[in-house]
Amino acid sequence: MKPAEPSAPAVDPVALSRLFSLGDATLRVALCAQLQDDFTRLRGAVGVACPVTVTRAAHEMKGLAATVGAYRLADIATIVDKRAAQMGETARALVIAQLQAEVAAVLDELEQAARSEASA
Repeated sequence: MKPAEPSAPAVDPVALSRLFSLGDATLRVALCAQLQDDFTRLRGAVGVACPVTVTRAAHEMKGLAATVGAYRLADIATIVDKRAAQMGETARALVIAQLQAEVAAVLDELEQAARSEASA
């Protein structure tokens, strides 16, 4: 029996490193803070009952997630963006819960990156 494969990180470190290469440590810390604010805002917006608001937030989230290398989050946000309006309330709630859990994982990794940059 093979050992379980470690799960991929919520944020691709290569993509995040590429993004961080655009500036110095101060800029990287500020970028992490801005990303955390944006993902937190969007996580709240996808939790509302209005499918139009959910769709708009998911659309913004998929682009932001892809930019930082949060590919699982981008995939889930794409599903919500394309299908939230047609989903029943229960199905939408399930996929939103999955999306919000993935946002939490991304936020954790961004927090770790910010601490790492601040101490560098």
